[in-house]
Amino acid sequence: MRATNSLARWGLAACLVGSVGLLQAQDTGFSSDFKLRLGYAPSAKDNLRAYYQGFGWNLNYGLNAGKIGLELGYLYNTGDPYVTMPDASRLKKDNPATTTVNEAQQPVDWANAVDDKRNELSGFAVRLSWTQKLSEEWDWQAGVQIGTQFKHQYVSTVHSRTDATGPDPTDSTKSVVLSTWNDSYNGVPRKGNFISPYVGVSWHLDADSSLEFNAMFLRYDAIEYHHYAGTGVYELNDDGKYWNNSSPWKYDKLDSKSRTVPHLEIAYVFHF
Repeated sequence: MRATNSLARWGLAACLVGSVGLLQAQDTGFSSDFKLRLGYAPSAKDNLRAYYQGFGWNLNYGLNAGKIGLELGYLYNTGDPYVTMPDASRLKKDNPATTTVNEAQQPVDWANAVDDKRNELSGFAVRLSWTQKLSEEWDWQAGVQIGTQFKHQYVSTVHSRTDATGPDPTDSTKSVVLSTWNDSYNGVPRKGNFISPYVGVSWHLDADSSLEFNAMFLRYDAIEYHHYAGTGVYELNDDGKYWNNSSPWKYDKLDSKSRTVPHLEIAYVFHF
């Protein structure tokens, strides 16, 4: 990730330095654009799809040296459903030396233990940009995108087996049925306001439209819910088999990873 960020910074610096000798006559004053864009990641991560879509309304102010742009837009990158398995590492094992008959727990019923999840990166974003002419038909631009949210959806019901037995702590010649448990949980946590740099060129098709090509280094924090099975506070069910969770799980957490995912981006631009 450091190498990618360093490459982006050096690329922006090279464009700024190189443009000094390529200054062209610039249009001054206010202008605006509407942009429809599509991005593609050669190597998508976190079960997000490789493509994102977006649009934005851009306000420019032209100076003699170039144009400053401020855009308000929306980006949408959906993800595919995926599954993970709950973590059973904190279940209380059957150990007569350390547990009582009501503490040792049944193991996970793995045949019915799946966490259903889906991720999405979307939301409103602001883009700040600087644009300069390379020729009558070509410009170059660089900037940053600020915004969007990473949304993580999860839902699951995980329960124990009911048939496992262990030795009775009070009489080693006898066996007892271990405690059963049942976990149901769901949520939609979010994390947002990411800063993503980009750099690219624009080709003017005519006075009213152009094509914009960017290398976008899309940044976000991927979050994922981590559930520890059987660690809640339970109450005996009416059927006497399962204990239903009645409070949050104190060990559960959101795992987080910082990402920088390069995308190739193309936009069709309407000039006003």
